[in-house]
Amino acid sequence: MDISVAMTTALVAGLGAGLAVAVQVGAVSLLVVETAMNGGSRAGVAAGMGVATADLGFAAVAAAAGGAASAALSGYEDEIRLCAAVALAAIALHGLARLRAEPDALGSPPAAGVYRRFVAMTAVNPLTIASFAAIAASLSLEGPAGAVAFAVGAGLGSAAWHLVLPLGAARAGAWMTPPRRRALAAAGRVAVLAIAAHLALSGAG
Repeated sequence: MDISVAMTTALVAGLGAGLAVAVQVGAVSLLVVETAMNGGSRAGVAAGMGVATADLGFAAVAAAAGGAASAALSGYEDEIRLCAAVALAAIALHGLARLRAEPDALGSPPAAGVYRRFVAMTAVNPLTIASFAAIAASLSLEGPAGAVAFAVGAGLGSAAWHLVLPLGAARAGAWMTPPRRRALAAAGRVAVLAIAAHLALSGAG
């Protein structure tokens, strides 16, 4: 296959993979929405780009490893869910504790700090690497160039979704009163805790 055609195919496949993983409603997506509604568009976009950066990294690892990554994770699905449950529960409980200790801490946090926090939160969730590994294993990427194109496409797909999502959420949040924002923040973390519990139960089953 011509290298330009192979790279274009890998790029398009990466775009689709990035969007497919990003649009799934999960704990991190809920936190991106909550951050945008409480902190505004700047904080929301920073959160979304943090997620997209981690997705880019996961996609790069999955593409470089090819089927080896998927094979290495095969058979450890329950352990992956349990690890994800622990990470999400820690994030949710930390957020609830902070809300209780600092009820007026909501607002527009520094974008750089939000970005780093969401890179870290996404990076500790092993479900994402498992998703990209499964997708990459099903493709026939043409060497390093194909792997790079796939990873770039996945990062762009994730970034596109995580740009639209917080911008829409920020517009909705602009109409909310401070008490409702605090209630939303608490509800978002309780929802993340519920997702963690579901993952733990499914992983232990």
